[in-house]
Amino acid sequence: MRTLVIGGAGYIGSALCRHLLERGHDVTVLDLLLFGREPLAALGGSEQFRLVQGDLRDESLLMRIVPGHDALVLLAAIVGEPACNRNPDLAVDTNLHGAIKVLNAARSSGVSRFVFSSTCSNYGAADPGQLVTEEAPLQPISTYSETKVAAERAVLKSVAEGFVPTVLRFSTAFGIAPRMRFDLMVSDFTLAAVRDRKIVVFGEQFWRPFVHVEDISRAVCGVLDADPAMVSGNVFNVGGNEANVRKIDLAECVQRLVPGTQLEYVKRDTDPRSYRVDFSKIRRQLGFQPEWTIDDGIRELHQALIAGVWPDPSARQYCN
Repeated sequence: MRTLVIGGAGYIGSALCRHLLERGHDVTVLDLLLFGREPLAALGGSEQFRLVQGDLRDESLLMRIVPGHDALVLLAAIVGEPACNRNPDLAVDTNLHGAIKVLNAARSSGVSRFVFSSTCSNYGAADPGQLVTEEAPLQPISTYSETKVAAERAVLKSVAEGFVPTVLRFSTAFGIAPRMRFDLMVSDFTLAAVRDRKIVVFGEQFWRPFVHVEDISRAVCGVLDADPAMVSGNVFNVGGNEANVRKIDLAECVQRLVPGTQLEYVKRDTDPRSYRVDFSKIRRQLGFQPEWTIDDGIRELHQALIAGVWPDPSARQYCN
């Protein structure tokens, strides 16, 4: 399969591209390279790999790059609330208008598989007493989730003969990847425990689901391999039910695995995002279940931090 990954030099993409190559895909990456080429350096020697620097909003570039591919995975976006809040206009132009340009280019170029990366944060503040399924009402409460919800609608309306679009709503990612991020909660808590011996937890009672970047990569590959009838026009939450945890649970996991860590709680009565997610559908229809636990990810990162893998993990390059 000839697969185009837009945003392939990012946190998830840099892990996904390795998985695709290992499965025999010919992989093209289109990326602005805001964080440089280093995340993909290890793949550069493969004859099945090609890297193109460019902007997904450039329609002329898309019409040169997209044709000839069987599948397209759209990961590129202004990711997360802080990054979107710094430049809301850019977020809308990239995450919504840019996504629609990519979608249109895929459809007109004969691409058959289209995977759109979205987020479980689209669920906003949900009843913690219930697991939210893919059919639950979406409650976007930020520019980031608003753009993702709007782009999802366009993707799901694009189903046509020979064109198989799928939306994946990712849990909050964790784990080591070539383009590392330390601004995500598992990494943030683990780094704080190693560096400061203390984790400050805001709103410890609120819920989040988590999933390792390796498992996200496996889920994307599973969608590309699946019978089109199982995934066309479908939405899948990506994660595992056992990885729905409160912030206090996560902090206590890190404390248990990084001895000497102190916890400090800052009371927050409200949090616009608190959700427990049901991942039964992806397991039932695609046979997917995560291989990595949160504990596995904390241990992996703890060992790497102690080994000094990143000279300065607090550097700006490791945050969106």
